[in-house]
Amino acid sequence: MNHSVYLKLATVLVKADLKREEREWKRKLRRSTYDIPWNNPHLLKDIGLEQDGRPIGFSEPDSVKAERRIRHLRRVLSARILT
Repeated sequence: MNHSVYLKLATVLVKADLKREEREWKRKLRRSTYDIPWNNPHLLKDIGLEQDGRPIGFSEPDSVKAERRIRHLRRVLSARILT
Protein backbone atom coordinates (compact mmCIF):
# COMPACT_ATOMS: atom_id res chain seq x y z
CA MET A 1 0.00 0.00 0.00
CA ASN A 2 1.51 3.29 -1.10
CA HIS A 3 1.20 6.40 1.04
CA SER A 4 -0.12 9.49 -0.60
CA VAL A 5 2.16 12.36 -1.53
CA TYR A 6 0.37 14.57 1.01
CA LEU A 7 1.14 12.20 3.88
CA LYS A 8 4.80 12.01 2.89
CA LEU A 9 4.96 15.79 2.61
CA ALA A 10 3.28 16.20 6.00
CA THR A 11 5.76 13.86 7.71
CA VAL A 12 8.71 15.68 6.12
CA LEU A 13 7.35 19.06 7.27
CA VAL A 14 6.69 17.82 10.82
CA LYS A 15 10.22 16.40 11.07
CA ALA A 16 11.66 19.69 9.78
CA ASP A 17 9.62 21.63 12.35
CA LEU A 18 10.86 19.38 15.18
CA LYS A 19 14.47 19.87 14.09
CA ARG A 20 13.96 23.65 13.95
CA GLU A 21 12.51 23.70 17.47
CA GLU A 22 15.41 21.56 18.73
CA ARG A 23 17.95 23.97 17.18
CA GLU A 24 16.22 26.99 18.73
CA TRP A 25 16.16 25.32 22.14
CA LYS A 26 19.87 24.45 21.92
CA ARG A 27 20.68 28.02 20.84
CA LYS A 28 18.81 29.45 23.85
CA LEU A 29 20.55 27.01 26.15
CA ARG A 30 24.00 27.96 24.81
CA ARG A 31 23.27 31.68 25.15
CA SER A 32 21.98 31.34 28.69
CA THR A 33 25.22 29.65 29.82
CA TYR A 34 27.16 32.83 28.96
CA ASP A 35 24.60 35.28 30.34
CA ILE A 36 26.25 37.06 33.31
CA PRO A 37 23.83 38.39 35.97
CA TRP A 38 25.21 41.96 36.14
CA ASN A 39 22.36 43.20 38.35
CA ASN A 40 22.80 40.59 41.11
CA PRO A 41 25.79 41.33 43.40
CA HIS A 42 25.55 37.99 45.23
CA LEU A 43 25.83 35.92 42.05
CA LEU A 44 28.66 38.14 40.81
CA LYS A 45 30.54 37.54 44.05
CA ASP A 46 29.95 33.79 43.68
CA ILE A 47 31.63 33.76 40.26
CA GLY A 48 34.43 36.04 41.49
CA LEU A 49 33.55 39.44 40.01
CA GLU A 50 33.06 42.90 41.48
CA GLN A 51 29.98 45.03 40.65
CA ASP A 52 31.83 46.74 37.79
CA GLY A 53 33.02 43.45 36.26
CA ARG A 54 36.60 43.39 37.54
CA PRO A 55 37.85 40.20 39.20
CA ILE A 56 37.81 40.16 43.02
CA GLY A 57 41.22 40.56 44.62
CA PHE A 58 43.13 41.20 41.38
CA SER A 59 45.59 44.05 41.67
CA GLU A 60 48.39 45.38 39.53
CA PRO A 61 51.96 44.81 40.78
CA ASP A 62 53.54 47.73 42.67
CA SER A 63 56.11 48.28 39.93
CA VAL A 64 53.38 48.83 37.34
CA LYS A 65 51.54 51.24 39.64
CA ALA A 66 54.75 53.20 40.29
CA GLU A 67 55.59 53.44 36.59
CA ARG A 68 52.09 54.65 35.79
CA ARG A 69 52.19 57.27 38.56
CA ILE A 70 55.62 58.55 37.44
CA ARG A 71 54.47 58.73 33.82
CA HIS A 72 51.42 60.73 34.88
CA LEU A 73 53.46 63.14 37.02
CA ARG A 74 55.94 63.71 34.18
CA ARG A 75 53.09 64.43 31.78
CA VAL A 76 51.49 66.90 34.20
CA LEU A 77 54.79 68.67 34.91
CA SER A 78 55.74 68.92 31.24
CA ALA A 79 52.32 70.32 30.36
CA ARG A 80 52.62 73.13 32.91
CA ILE A 81 53.05 76.60 31.51
CA LEU A 82 56.00 78.20 33.26
CA THR A 83 55.39 81.90 33.72
